Amino acid sequence: MADIRKKKILMTLMRLEIGGAETHVLELSLELARMGFDIVVASGGGVYEEHLKAAGIPHYTVPMYTKHPARMAESLRMLKKIIRDEQIDIVHAHGRIPAFLCGILHKMMDFTFVTTAHWVFRTSFWFKQMTNWGEKVMAVSEDIKTYLMDNYGTNPKDISVTINGIDTNKFSPEADYSKALAEFSLPEESKKIVYISRMDEDRALVAFHLAEIAPEIENAFPGTDIVIVGGGNVFDKLKALTDEINGKIGRKMITLTGGRTDIDQFAAMSDLFIGVSRSALEAMACAKPVIVAGNEGYLGIFEEDKLQVGIDTNFCCRGLAESTKELLLEDVKKVLSASKEQQEAWGAYSRKVICENYSVSKMAEDNARMYCAAIDKKPWDVVISGYYGYGNSGDEALLSAMLCHLREEMPEANICVLSKNPKETAAVYGVESVNRYRYFKIKKMFKKTKLFISGGGSLLQDVTSSRSIKYYLSLIKLAKSAGAAVMLYANGIGPVNKEANRLAVQKALNAVDVITLREETSKEELKQLGIPAEKVTVTADPALSIQPASKERIDEVLLEEGISPEEKLLGISVRQWKESDKDFIAKLAEVIDTVCKERQLVPVFVPMQYPLDFDFSQSIANLLSDKCYIIGRSRPAEELIGLVSRMDAMLAERLHSLIYAVNAFVPTVGLSYDTKVDAFMEYIGIGTGISVEEFSVDKAINAVYAVLDNRDDIQQALKEKHVLLCDKAKENAHIAGELIRRLQFGL
Repeated sequence: MADIRKKKILMTLMRLEIGGAETHVLELSLELARMGFDIVVASGGGVYEEHLKAAGIPHYTVPMYTKHPARMAESLRMLKKIIRDEQIDIVHAHGRIPAFLCGILHKMMDFTFVTTAHWVFRTSFWFKQMTNWGEKVMAVSEDIKTYLMDNYGTNPKDISVTINGIDTNKFSPEADYSKALAEFSLPEESKKIVYISRMDEDRALVAFHLAEIAPEIENAFPGTDIVIVGGGNVFDKLKALTDEINGKIGRKMITLTGGRTDIDQFAAMSDLFIGVSRSALEAMACAKPVIVAGNEGYLGIFEEDKLQVGIDTNFCCRGLAESTKELLLEDVKKVLSASKEQQEAWGAYSRKVICENYSVSKMAEDNARMYCAAIDKKPWDVVISGYYGYGNSGDEALLSAMLCHLREEMPEANICVLSKNPKETAAVYGVESVNRYRYFKIKKMFKKTKLFISGGGSLLQDVTSSRSIKYYLSLIKLAKSAGAAVMLYANGIGPVNKEANRLAVQKALNAVDVITLREETSKEELKQLGIPAEKVTVTADPALSIQPASKERIDEVLLEEGISPEEKLLGISVRQWKESDKDFIAKLAEVIDTVCKERQLVPVFVPMQYPLDFDFSQSIANLLSDKCYIIGRSRPAEELIGLVSRMDAMLAERLHSLIYAVNAFVPTVGLSYDTKVDAFMEYIGIGTGISVEEFSVDKAINAVYAVLDNRDDIQQALKEKHVLLCDKAKENAHIAGELIRRLQFGL
């Protein structure tokens, strides 16, 4: 904790008016300052500014309470200046707008960025785009932690949970409330029911309930006073109601105070407190009987059997029974008619719970630990880049196998994957994941990365376009400039046709530390580019080690797809290719029809990327003369390999459909659209394939017949080859582990 106290912390929030989140930030700031932290606060201003001033905490007025573009732009400029001038180390944002603004600045400036989730927000698309939970996030209850994971995919390792800390010296049974009594002419001897909350549409339901049951309370307990504290957008509506009710009762039974900062006096004066969240906790600290009730639900009289539910919902009643006037009246009567000893017992237990579980010092310590975790975030052992998050089965299989091998080699490795869909990648593979286009975040990550892996696939090629080769080369350069080691992991290289791209590849790869390739043809390509042979090892594609799902599961999958496990099947995995023969679709349909009719097979299309491959498969299926199947949705690699294992033969265009066939020991005819297909087939020794650019029906039919007629021999050869390929696939991870170990020991 001594080191963290040297860091300067900026708290940002929308306003400093009366409210639970605002009080939380105020108490946190004051307690951290008492602990020796250097605190600065920026907000839209409000009544709590004076409390900060009295404690010597600087406050800057920044209009972070509106989404108006001009005001948000103004807030960005002001925050940037504050962070720079005050030399802020940690920015702690409270609220969606402050977090959004600080998140923008975090991409540009060098500070640690954390947030607190005080409440649940709307999660529609545009609101999600405005939400940034920082490098670490503090949730004020377990249910908010669950909300963050379920709605934003926040990694649970990045979420801490704290409490709404209460200053038990300020909120105590001994608090002096005489000034408040005098100001509102409240008799010392009367029983007082106190309700504290914002008088807003989404907060004040129970205030209206309390006003409506006031006549029945007066009948049962004459002379009782009701004090409702708080201001907001329904205050005038509530005042009109209470004026009417007071008129009917014949005295001023209900007092409305409006917004107040001396909340401690009103909590301390109560004989019964009603409310939720921080207000309820503050009254509990004053040793008062408390009915926990609010817009979110109804907990009732707080006593020992309500503790766990209270903790789980942060005393906000989310998900509990609906608050009603009937429930409230029943519990009010129960408390006010209870013996003095029972009322004191309720109050004493409440005070005990706060002192043991909800002290402001515990809240401050929780946040200090979060700051330490954010600053001292464990360096990344490995950051992996590739074509991940696009729904391509082959690339996802490659990533799955790569992660499996790396974890076997380095069980404690801290791994992050760059992905088009980081939420899905994190959920599926149990890793940290970052959007592959978050340049500034990736740049910052690389400064704490030991090894950057450009992982698998044909990443360095310009057949499709030059954009992808430039992207992957830029990551290699960025990682090297940040001081990370770089490894090309089981790559397929080329073709690289443009001279400018060849020079760029040569320059970048001469700077990398290690290169492993999935076949010999890629090694020859690197040789032509002038890459030293000692950097290069030919291994195998990691996906070659993936095992099929169980027989029972594959039977289930076949039935899910409407396929009888007894049918003889011909598998087809195709993709659209711009250079294909202009009649490729019709010709391939003729091949499938001929082979399936002759050999009594049923065609099954196995798309590898949805919806692209599915739609292309459908266009071929529409031309077939008999029934066929198309696998209707994306499935894990293990299930697809299992499905392929039920085929008599495969026609495979996608490289990883070829790999799946090898894993399943299924004879295959390759439909070659890229040199990587020919290179792979040559590497495993099963021919060179049929070109899709000059597609021959007769040649394709004869090739399928040849593999069907020699099925047993081909299967045996594949089984023998597969053992070697699996060992080579795992060798990639061993080489990566050796590189990291050399870095650790400075070798």
